[in-house]
Amino acid sequence: MSTVPKTYEILLADLKRLEEENQMLKQSLKNATSNHSNLIDALQFTQFSIDTISEAIVWTDEDGNYVFVNEATCRNYGYTKEELLSMQMFQVDPLFTVEMWKAHWQEILERKSFSIETVNRRKDGTSFPIEVTVNLVEYGGKQYNCAIVRNITERKLAENNLKQSAIRLAELNSTKDKFFSIIAHDLRGPLGTQKEFIKILSEKDSSFSNTERTSYLKMLEDSSDLVYSLLENLLDWARSQTGAIQFQPNPILFYDLVQRVIGLLSLSANKKMVTINNKIPKDLEIVADSFMIETVIRNLVSNAIKYSNGGKEVTIGIGSPESVPNIDSKLKRNPNLKTKKDPKTMTFFVKDEGVGMKEEQIQNLFRLDRKSSTLGTNQEAGTGLGLILCKEFLERHDSSIWIETELDLGSTFFFQLVQHTKNN
Repeated sequence: MSTVPKTYEILLADLKRLEEENQMLKQSLKNATSNHSNLIDALQFTQFSIDTISEAIVWTDEDGNYVFVNEATCRNYGYTKEELLSMQMFQVDPLFTVEMWKAHWQEILERKSFSIETVNRRKDGTSFPIEVTVNLVEYGGKQYNCAIVRNITERKLAENNLKQSAIRLAELNSTKDKFFSIIAHDLRGPLGTQKEFIKILSEKDSSFSNTERTSYLKMLEDSSDLVYSLLENLLDWARSQTGAIQFQPNPILFYDLVQRVIGLLSLSANKKMVTINNKIPKDLEIVADSFMIETVIRNLVSNAIKYSNGGKEVTIGIGSPESVPNIDSKLKRNPNLKTKKDPKTMTFFVKDEGVGMKEEQIQNLFRLDRKSSTLGTNQEAGTGLGLILCKEFLERHDSSIWIETELDLGSTFFFQLVQHTKNN
């Protein structure tokens, strides 16, 4: 080692060199610190992103142990991170067993990435359907399943609703097919009768006695009445199904509406000497669609006349079943009855003293796919379409229709409507 003293110039050069090396070291340290800070920021950002998304992200090892879970997993399952990281996936998936997991792990190794649907269970014991996107990852020489877990409860509900709607649509189409088959059959009968009688009358009119001619004309009249009534109800029903009939509720004097219907049906009532009593108060107003409610009253009164014996009465009135006279306690109440207790609603009835109904007849009322109508007391025919119209039109009023009846004593149909007051 040289002992010769360094000159000032040499010392100055060494100092300058050391200063430059020091600056280089400082810059390196600064760069390293900056890189480290950036790396920390990136890791924090990644962790924040993973923890704030709504879907659960979990890592499991080949034995099904949880090795990582994000915050969404904790929120969705009700466990803390510490609890989940001490658990296996079998403890939250009741459909998986250890044996099934082994087969599932082999599938992960082979397919790398795919999706499955299963069910998971929260800490509180409630279950929910999930879709799991499986991803095979390798890190640190080990293999893991990085899974994204989505709660698909809403999707399953939507799928189920869609499935139920499809089933319901298929049932409605089938029901309507049966319904139109019934209608076609019931139209063919009276129209065929009319055709035959017209042919007989036109070909052999001179050979008939007055009694025979009157009898044939009476049959033609009855047949025409049936066809007209059927077509009237069928057209109303078709219009209601296509939305052509708009629901327009307005205050109505109910007594006047009932009187109008009685006038329309007076001819058929007089033929059977049936008296129609309008017990509705003359000043009573209801809130209803005039066309729909008139159709309801017309069909109910028409049916009451049809199933009444001569000299009996049909009554339109107000009151609960208990307030209607001559109604026995053994009467059969519609199982689908839904009455209201709103003080603004009133219960109305159409009561006859006719033949009544059997239990099987009651069960088939208001159904499109069943022919529920039977012959009247004068062998009047029908299809039951009128009652279906009544049900649909009353449902538009947020109301329902039900029946109380006893064989050989008569039937009473009930429904509810809103009473109109000046404060409404």
